[in-house]
Amino acid sequence: MNLKSILFGTAAGLMVATGAYAADLPGDAAPAAVDYVKVCDAYGASFFYIPGSETCLRIKGRVRSSMTYTNNGGNLNTGADNVAFRADAYVGFDARTASDLGTVRSYFEVQTNSTNGITISQAFIQVGYVTVGRQDEVADGDGLYGINDSTWGPGDFTSTGASVLVDNLGGGFYVGAGVYGNDDTISRPTIWSAGSQAGLQASGIVGITGQSWGSFDVSGVYRTYDRDDNDVFGVKATANLKLVDKLSLRAWAAYTDGGKGSRLTNLAGKASENITDVALAASYQVTDPMAVYAGVRYQMVDAASGSVADDFVYGNLGVNYALAPGLNLQGEVDYGSQNDWNQLAAVTRLVRVW
Repeated sequence: MNLKSILFGTAAGLMVATGAYAADLPGDAAPAAVDYVKVCDAYGASFFYIPGSETCLRIKGRVRSSMTYTNNGGNLNTGADNVAFRADAYVGFDARTASDLGTVRSYFEVQTNSTNGITISQAFIQVGYVTVGRQDEVADGDGLYGINDSTWGPGDFTSTGASVLVDNLGGGFYVGAGVYGNDDTISRPTIWSAGSQAGLQASGIVGITGQSWGSFDVSGVYRTYDRDDNDVFGVKATANLKLVDKLSLRAWAAYTDGGKGSRLTNLAGKASENITDVALAASYQVTDPMAVYAGVRYQMVDAASGSVADDFVYGNLGVNYALAPGLNLQGEVDYGSQNDWNQLAAVTRLVRVW
């Protein structure tokens, strides 16, 4: 290497070093920050404006992982006691835009679990009071508290259809009604075709919420089928009460009639013509991170023709502990019993919500 090359390389190095040092000198303006995401507070927490639009978006989700031990007794005691792992998750996209018609909302949710793979759990468009698409129907689906919440089936239902829910009647009162396919087909449930009767579920609800004592509602469903005398009718009343500080109570009663076609089954899977449900559950916030809960549900069953069924009792007892914001550890024991069998299950679950 000659002297000329050495001098040239040294000079170039000094220029680079000098430029880097000058960029760090006090008094030099820092590059302006670019606001890529702008918070949208019009629809609650966690919404942000989609860049270049007036649409607000929230991305939410949940991941759960659990382990369950199940002990079967009575007629179920066939050596099938087991320990099983399970995982499930969902992610939802909630987009809202203000318009002359009111808020225009679209919601899309994908769900996956270790049993059914990936499914579209919800996909609907909402304009003002009106919602069309795949959605949770308007009837009350509240059950017990906890992991195995033991809900009322006709009201805990998701299908494709249309509904109207008016929630600003004053004093906390609201009213809603909807018509849906009578099954949970994701894309296109057929509710009528030439030469057949309609197959659909019609639902309604009226209630009051936001009160110092809690909330109350009455809901009903009517589900039709294209054959036999097997239409399903059901009605349910639910009260969510705030008794004292940190203690919540839920009580509900329901009656469901399945006709002669045995479309109904009780919690034990037995065919039934009609079922009367009563349930009571309580939850107590022991400390900021920990809550305990318990519930019991009793079914009075009228067995369908040719089926053997008896009254059924079910209960759960559990604890929920917040390990960190959005991260909960849950444990629960469940017991169900009918005259010819009983089942005991213990579940441990880790839940992450955002």
